Amino acid sequence: MSQGMRTSQRPPWTDPEALIREARRRQRRRRLLIGLVAAVLAGAAGVVAGVRPGGQPRVSQPRPRPPAAAAGRAALAGPIPHSAGTTVLMWPVVAPGEYPAFGPHSWPPAYVDNLATGRLSRRHKLAFAGGDYQPYLVRAGHWLVYVGGQGATAIRDDLQGRPRVLGATPFFAPAASPGHIWLERIRGDLGEGGQASVWQVSVRTGHRGPVITLPRNASLIAGTDAGLLLQVLRGRDFALALWRHGSTPRALPYSPWQRDGLDASPRLVAYGTGCQDLDTVKDPSYYEACPVLRVLDVVTGRLLSIPAPPGTAGWMPAKIGVTQAIAPGGRMIAAYAATRPLGTGQDRLYVMRLTGATGRPVAVPSSAARLNPHMAWSAGRSWLFYQGPRGRMWAYQVTSGHVRGSATPCCSYTVMTAFPSGRR
Repeated sequence: MSQGMRTSQRPPWTDPEALIREARRRQRRRRLLIGLVAAVLAGAAGVVAGVRPGGQPRVSQPRPRPPAAAAGRAALAGPIPHSAGTTVLMWPVVAPGEYPAFGPHSWPPAYVDNLATGRLSRRHKLAFAGGDYQPYLVRAGHWLVYVGGQGATAIRDDLQGRPRVLGATPFFAPAASPGHIWLERIRGDLGEGGQASVWQVSVRTGHRGPVITLPRNASLIAGTDAGLLLQVLRGRDFALALWRHGSTPRALPYSPWQRDGLDASPRLVAYGTGCQDLDTVKDPSYYEACPVLRVLDVVTGRLLSIPAPPGTAGWMPAKIGVTQAIAPGGRMIAAYAATRPLGTGQDRLYVMRLTGATGRPVAVPSSAARLNPHMAWSAGRSWLFYQGPRGRMWAYQVTSGHVRGSATPCCSYTVMTAFPSGRR
């Protein structure tokens, strides 16, 4: 492992079954990194044909409609409306059968799908570094912070201006304070007494806060309104805990494992409990199924427990920092549930309200997929973008039940994020 990668967070004396599980998890993360998911590769050539060299898009209006093979209401889905006012960024873009190449002056481009204008382009300005990082990109106010070749790098979310290096470390986490980011440096092996230190940075000004030393065998996942969300060593694995400087880490209700986390916001943490590993039949992949999804309000202590939808095998966590499950504002959450027969890795996407009449999962139309691809919420919180039929990006408006489609290849990328379109 290169020096730029995070030191192993598992102790060497872990039992063989745990080692096998970890090997599978790391294999899956690497597969996501190189973009080997079939939905991306199968659709890449069609979109590349519509984009000119140098990232200049060939605009096509109106947007293509999804395949007629989709059943029911989804088969009649029109194009995603410009009123969604959102841009979706996905990375890396690779041609069918190819691997992403990284070099001093070359790296895989990203798709930038501006739904407000209907323009899909390939962008080369985001010079991501290659490695086993999590997260790879987070939003911080009107900025995107990502793993660049020189460390944590920021660029405005309108992709204008030059990227700026915030710190010579590839490890960072979202902060509860708007427009800020936590940077992290790790010394030693976190499974053998290693220790991390963190400091908060204003993305706009670069101003740094004081350095905080975390407890041994712990690393940062996210900042919350109730302290830092950490992964801490518990026995032979890592668990989720909340921590304030000078105190002892406090385990979340039902003592969830770090690998079973789904998403976190400044106010909410979502995770599965009682999860079990399931092996896929056709390839050496794995997935997890959790009978209950928990959503904890870290400020009030309110805990919402959502059983897996009837007929499914359980919720499928994606790990915190991988995908956007909690909608902006914290009123809704989306999650995949494993469908039967087991061993196929098949799943379906569901949406749940977290306020008012909460907890009843609503199936997202035409959202059948494999090994829970990424998802993202629109800037206005009402549209959920997800992988529809034939690996294309679709959108579901929870408030109205409307379904819309596009021809954009989606959503099994290493990075998928959504932010408001245009300069503000």
